[in-house]
Amino acid sequence: MKNKIFIGEFIGSAFLVMVIVGSGIMAQNLTRDFAVMLLANTLATGAGLFVLISSIANISGAHFNPVVTMAMYFTKKIKKDLIVTYISAQILGCLLGVMLANFMFDLPLIELSRKARPGINIFIAELIATFGLIFIIFGSLKNGTVAVAASVATYITAGYWFTSSTSFVNPAVALARTFTDTFTGINYLNTPTYIFAEILGALLALFIIQKIFFKK
Repeated sequence: MKNKIFIGEFIGSAFLVMVIVGSGIMAQNLTRDFAVMLLANTLATGAGLFVLISSIANISGAHFNPVVTMAMYFTKKIKKDLIVTYISAQILGCLLGVMLANFMFDLPLIELSRKARPGINIFIAELIATFGLIFIIFGSLKNGTVAVAASVATYITAGYWFTSSTSFVNPAVALARTFTDTFTGINYLNTPTYIFAEILGALLALFIIQKIFFKK
């Protein structure tokens, strides 16, 4: 069981970051128009999320995200002894994904990003984005895997554009994106702020969904 979950989360997380970072690098190589770069990155990420969630949900649940895993634990959808399996697979998968994306485009395997993403406005944006992600996942769970995949993919597609943070919504992804000095990167000084905002957003969402979806 644990091996199956680890493999599913590891592969899914690696491909998720390869899609995010790789499409960003491709866009950066093809144009200097930031709107076009963001659009290309958005479409690739949304499409990738739908496919990955649809294909891996039956293997591991397709969390690919430590805050999703913790939300699943606190709502008793997974057991405590699986938390380390999930989160270790997600972090390692994301780190492998960023290295492979960098390698495919002939860049250093690991390179600290210089892309600054500071500001309280961005902190609040990332908090809101993560709140929305967790809320939407639990709101669509009863409708099945395809509904969750479509909801998450389209929400993140929108999130790229309606938030100033571009909706990382994932501590493992934020950590990995610290190691690519490209369009999708984040400076290591800003990474902790993003991660804190994501955790806080998830906790707020968890508080609300327990009142709405789990209240007896």
